[in-house]
Amino acid sequence: MSTADPAPESRHEVQAAGARSGSGPDRSAHPTGKGPAPRPLAGRVVLVPRLREPDPLARALRTAGAAAVRAALTRTVPGDAAELASASARLAAGEYAWLVVTSARTVEMLDVGAAPASTAVAAVGSATAGALAAALGRNPELVAGGSARSLLDALAERGVAPGARVLLPQSALAAPLLVEGLRDLGARVERVDAYTTRTVGAADLPPGLVGRWRAGGVDAVVVTAGSTARAVVELLGPAPPGTAVVTLGGPSRAAALAAGLAPDNAVTASPSPRPADVVAEIGRRLRPLQPGSRTGATPPCPPTDRTEEP
Repeated sequence: MSTADPAPESRHEVQAAGARSGSGPDRSAHPTGKGPAPRPLAGRVVLVPRLREPDPLARALRTAGAAAVRAALTRTVPGDAAELASASARLAAGEYAWLVVTSARTVEMLDVGAAPASTAVAAVGSATAGALAAALGRNPELVAGGSARSLLDALAERGVAPGARVLLPQSALAAPLLVEGLRDLGARVERVDAYTTRTVGAADLPPGLVGRWRAGGVDAVVVTAGSTARAVVELLGPAPPGTAVVTLGGPSRAAALAAGLAPDNAVTASPSPRPADVVAEIGRRLRPLQPGSRTGATPPCPPTDRTEEP
């Protein structure tokens, strides 16, 4: 596994709701025989600062009528290859009582599929649990809500034997909450930096995105991680007045506030990372459009080098 910086994720993607090149209306928002579906975000522009294929959140935003502006503001850099290989070998040898994974991205960096049945697996959130299940061929023994705190509470309730060896592969930027909490429970924790994230260069941004953001042409931004909040501020600047900031969890909200992305009353955490809940939270945070404003149209979009998944 190379430790060199990888190329950033595909530079950018912008897709206006219901507007694909060479295609008709977005029929996903109008189920056959059920009439027009509600489109609570019609006329809105939402920045999703990541690229994921497929991206259920972008799909849900499009179905709700929003124009989803997708742009990778960070890139993933793998951890030390030798350290990751050594940890994978010990995992395969059954040396750990628990494998604790907080991000689906970790599954791409570590050979978690080698974990034997004797090693219990714990995950934060359904996305991480799904990635682990695909790699392991079995479901994790423990799946907690979308935060390190909820996982620590679940492990404490489940019971971690004193002296149990725990492998904890994380982002190098992760807070020490889990490792300290597990050690307080009596576990012997081996923390491995599986990856880190870095802000992309300004040249990697979609043309026109900075100007649109600063002019208030983005109604809301979804902050998917603390590193994302910092990247938004570094590359685009603080959120203009009226731009809603919705985060996927409390830690991301705290990071957004610490980075100066927006004042406290403009930043809210979605009740869950489920796309439907994120869309609903965005809708709650936005003031109704004034009659005649935008009239369901969106500002001109920067060009795109890919189309969003159907």
